[in-house]
Amino acid sequence: MNKRMKSFVAGITVASIVAVASTVYAATVTINSDGANTGLTPLQIFQQYLGSDPVDGPTDSYHISETTSSYIAGNNVFQFKAGDASDTAALDGSNTDRQRVEVKAYKGSPSNATASKDQTTTYKWKFRPMSPYPQSPSGNFHHIFQVKAVDGDDGYPILTFSVDGGNLKFKHSPIGADASQVQTLAQTAFSNIDGQWVEATVTMKHSDSGSINMTLKKLDGTTLMSYSGTKDNWRSGSTINRPKWGIYRKLFTGIQEAKIQFADFQITE
Repeated sequence: MNKRMKSFVAGITVASIVAVASTVYAATVTINSDGANTGLTPLQIFQQYLGSDPVDGPTDSYHISETTSSYIAGNNVFQFKAGDASDTAALDGSNTDRQRVEVKAYKGSPSNATASKDQTTTYKWKFRPMSPYPQSPSGNFHHIFQVKAVDGDDGYPILTFSVDGGNLKFKHSPIGADASQVQTLAQTAFSNIDGQWVEATVTMKHSDSGSINMTLKKLDGTTLMSYSGTKDNWRSGSTINRPKWGIYRKLFTGIQEAKIQFADFQITE
């Protein structure tokens, strides 16, 4: 059987799965820091893979930077920071009750960074909330990962990792307009990850009756939380789903600076 080799730009790897009389190719977009004070800026790196407008919030070096961590292969990592209430640069536009510093795929991103209906996507990344990471009071949203719909019913995120009530919660919402529909699918005490590197993997089928498989593990392989099930992962009128990573939180009295380090962003379709 003849096989044709396919070439991809740097940062995209190819895995092949050979079934009976057919070959299926899965491409992985991998985004990593190239080191502090060298090479490209974080914004330029994100633009290479996600398009010209890959950040919601400020892009200066105070809010998104590169640093090192000996726990990560290659040592280079991204760091996202939102300041206290005086950090007006991180305010979400006219929504002055919230801060946002996030990297994102969006409608103008390459198709290998977004998901269409009935497609299956795996999001995998490593992150470390820098201790002591500030806890938001109950009832104040604080997301560090989102899968959002674009167009149509695009209100509340479909999936999130949320800092909530002393826990990190994995949440799902089938519709965008009703907060009462948001469901916690899994959770772990935030103390399990505060100041610790962990690795998250979320595989979802973007369908009305779509599958979700999630694991959150320490780097030694210890599972902190997991979920597997079927949920409504496609919103009415949507054109794509897209991932977001970073800090998106509602302001509260006494809010403190928050920092999260990220490494090894991967999107596999």
